[in-house]
Amino acid sequence: MTLNRIAPEAARLARRPVLQAAVVADARCDDRAQYRDLLDRNRSAPPAIWAAQQAAAQKLCAACPARPACEELALRDGTGDRASDDLVRGGRRGQDLAIDREIRQSARIATAVTADWQQLLELAATARGAAGASVTDDVVIARDDNSMPVAA
Repeated sequence: MTLNRIAPEAARLARRPVLQAAVVADARCDDRAQYRDLLDRNRSAPPAIWAAQQAAAQKLCAACPARPACEELALRDGTGDRASDDLVRGGRRGQDLAIDREIRQSARIATAVTADWQQLLELAATARGAAGASVTDDVVIARDDNSMPVAA
């Protein structure tokens, strides 16, 4: 698996930093200002204009090497809403992302989000330990002057 050609299955199994690195390195929409009208709906745009923009965005995403990573991040981040059709991420409409996240893949997405948070907490604990912090069962205490504990 290389970052610039992450496969859909690899994206589902990857942790957030790997997904984010793939998107940052290779997303075709990297220049968000140029593609903002395609990816995010302008509320004053009529439905016919938005439909054309949405189709163009999905076409842009279809050829993007970071599409699977972008889609997975959108699912994990809670992007999209079943009640509104206002964005495209990873080649998917916001409504489709919401349906997948809430119904079709809810258990898998919840597990992935939990694993992402667990990894973040472990990294934070490791960083605090390296910086001279003490970790208790419920609270992390950072010692800023080695005498007075301060909640981190």
